[in-house]
Amino acid sequence: MMDRRLIQTAVFGSSDPDEPALCPETVEELDAFRREHENTTIWCGTKFEGGCGRRLTTRRCTDKICHFAHYGAERASQRCTRTAKGNASADHLFAKAHLASWLRAHNVTASSAS
Repeated sequence: MMDRRLIQTAVFGSSDPDEPALCPETVEELDAFRREHENTTIWCGTKFEGGCGRRLTTRRCTDKICHFAHYGAERASQRCTRTAKGNASADHLFAKAHLASWLRAHNVTASSAS
């Protein structure tokens, strides 16, 4: 069973975008993910419920699944209150990205409030 305290989802580039990132669970997959995204920052997105907007790093683990973690020790005043950290916590971002892709493929223009 997955440890629900481990952060499995994030966003790329800054704290507010819609582009979701899923952390690979195995060491081999994480190594490939790191190479592919070596010039891209990863964040605890503000579009996640309770997301603090702080930068994340990857944790390469052999005794549990690999995961994202906040940079540096969390200070009490900066504690993240994110409630959902598993893969499903980014479903709304994946759905939005899929819909936007479908609309572009069909030459439909739409605007979004967020």
